[in-house]
Amino acid sequence: MENNIYYLVGKIIENVQDIEYNLIEGTKIARILNVFERHKKVSPTYFHKIEMDTKRLVDEMVNMTFGQLMGIVRQNEFLSSDDMDYLESLLSKRNQLVHQYFKYNEMNQASEEVKTKYLLHFLEEAQAFKKYLNDVILELKKDLKNIIYK
Repeated sequence: MENNIYYLVGKIIENVQDIEYNLIEGTKIARILNVFERHKKVSPTYFHKIEMDTKRLVDEMVNMTFGQLMGIVRQNEFLSSDDMDYLESLLSKRNQLVHQYFKYNEMNQASEEVKTKYLLHFLEEAQAFKKYLNDVILELKKDLKNIIYK
């Protein structure tokens, strides 16, 4: 049963990492889309500048904490405030899990069944949000493709 707990913790962390990657990808696309929403036409030079600025931001975002990343995502507004609040709750749970799970606390005192139920529920939440975020990213990519190739 102990191996199952470690497996679930690993899967949760993996899914949250995927969410972080998708937040970076969404921010990248949203920044470029915002340029096209503000201007009817964009010169190749200006587009290249925006692309390079965005690439620099993405390079920085890769090394940010999840909390820092959330600030950048909020600024680019490609997720609703409800989605951001939900994401904040996932971040809080992830932080509690990563920073407190192996310390002496209520979770460690709980039965294997309680631990497993909690972790399974958390994993389901992370997987569901990851899927939702993947769908948002696909829509952003579709919008960008429609703008660039009109």
